[in-house]
Amino acid sequence: MKRYLVLAASMSVLGFASAHAQTFPSTSFDNSARITQTGNQNDAEIDQAADGIINGQGRAEIIQTGNRNDASITQTSATSPFGASFANTALIDQRRARGDASIDQIHDYIVTRNNDALIRQAAPDATASIQQRGDRNTGTIRQLAGSVVPVANIDQNGRTNTAIVEQRGSNGEVEVFQGTFEAGPGSAPETFSSRVDIDNDGANASIFVSQIGFNHNARVIEDGANGVITITMEGASNAATVTQESRDGLVEIDATGSSNIAEVIQASSDEGSIARVFQSGNFAISEIEQLDNVTGGGLNVAEVNQTGLATGSGNIVSSILQNGGANEAFVDQASAYAQSGIFQTGTGHLASVAQ
Repeated sequence: MKRYLVLAASMSVLGFASAHAQTFPSTSFDNSARITQTGNQNDAEIDQAADGIINGQGRAEIIQTGNRNDASITQTSATSPFGASFANTALIDQRRARGDASIDQIHDYIVTRNNDALIRQAAPDATASIQQRGDRNTGTIRQLAGSVVPVANIDQNGRTNTAIVEQRGSNGEVEVFQGTFEAGPGSAPETFSSRVDIDNDGANASIFVSQIGFNHNARVIEDGANGVITITMEGASNAATVTQESRDGLVEIDATGSSNIAEVIQASSDEGSIARVFQSGNFAISEIEQLDNVTGGGLNVAEVNQTGLATGSGNIVSSILQNGGANEAFVDQASAYAQSGIFQTGTGHLASVAQ
């Protein structure tokens, strides 16, 4: 086993006296570190957080080709001056089987500079984790061709952050949290205007998204049988959109607070799928479509529960569209001015509305 530890406290510590003439190291006295490994059972670590304070931005890359490799990058720029157009950038690229990658990035709130983390894995049994604290951060995990049982986790706290996960392969797991990671100095503000984009292409996927705050957006696309998708939103003016292109799927969206929107589309000869939406607060809108685009679809269940109090027409709205056979739709709305529309084509359906 080979193990590397890089403490990137300054350019001189790393011995990069002539690094400014190279392409990869920064030309503005920022920290730069790159590790490349081939072979099996390697460990690589880059730590650009000496004493919790560094003298500029950090650039870090770890490239590994082989089985059972581990890679981790830690970057902290809290209380540090920003002279460039970014806070920290980190890349981990792993090929072959059973890679483990993690990136932790911390910087101050209320700044215009951003952290950018990217993990790319083309390997079976790959595990990836990104934690980011601060504003305007982007965390991206791509587990692509050859992935089997991939695991992806992104945890962000701050405002206007973006989490992106792309998975290819069966039995994938995805967890994204926005509004919970509070490491580093300074108090955590209320989070808002963050975005989650997940694209999963494989059977038996398990996807969980949690967003705390307001004006968030979550979008999930899943294409594989037996997928389970859960989205929870705590706050106002949030929107969740799920597209599930297979059969026997389960989608649950739970939104608390006012002015929330939930949209679920289950299609491609959908059969045996379940969609549930729970919304509390005023101005709740829910749309569910369970479609049989080929033939033989049906046996789907759609449930909507809206407990907020409307103050006028159009405040609480539920719409369900189903085709095929033997579908079931249930709507429960505990408010005046509530509106419900159930549209079913085919045979043997059941529909129930309680207002």
